[in-house]
Amino acid sequence: MIKKLINPFYYIAGLKSLALGLAIIILSSTIGYFSHTHFPSIISIKTSPDMPLWYFIIQNLINWLTISTFMYIAAILFSKSKVRIIDIYGTQALARYPYFPAAFIGFSEALELFGKYILWTTLKMGEPVEISNIEIMVAVTLIVFSLLLTIWLIALMFNAFKISANIKGSKLSIIFIIVLVISVIITEYLNYQFTLKLY
Repeated sequence: MIKKLINPFYYIAGLKSLALGLAIIILSSTIGYFSHTHFPSIISIKTSPDMPLWYFIIQNLINWLTISTFMYIAAILFSKSKVRIIDIYGTQALARYPYFPAAFIGFSEALELFGKYILWTTLKMGEPVEISNIEIMVAVTLIVFSLLLTIWLIALMFNAFKISANIKGSKLSIIFIIVLVISVIITEYLNYQFTLKLY
């Protein structure tokens, strides 16, 4: 069961993983629309102001397409095996399923309230905020939960790339880290520019 959660790509790949992954991305975007939870980079989770549904969908598609494209380029350059584009894009789409539960985080106001509380108490920014111990506990729990989901997501992306590109050893780890860092920077920039055009 643990193996299937961390590395489902032995069982689901190709067109099946692409279809399932895209369905999860659309569903996560829809939940995020109602909960005001968005993903401004491939590994970021934040609450957002009111945005149209298509904003959340496009944002998540940007994240998936960016990391998949860079991984496909890396696989072509460094893999000695024949790399199928459907496997790279399909498994990376499926790898994003930990952010489906993450999309529910915004339904709780504790995180936003806790953020305002921290800003006021530490930097005297904003206005004084009253927050109960229960709300602090909920916020901390959600932060830890978000961190665990992010770790799970990264593990899934790594395993998906490992299987689809058939790269092993230290070369795999180095390539993955470089691609991940580049993708985080680019998706953060693209989503920032995309958000600016809405205002």
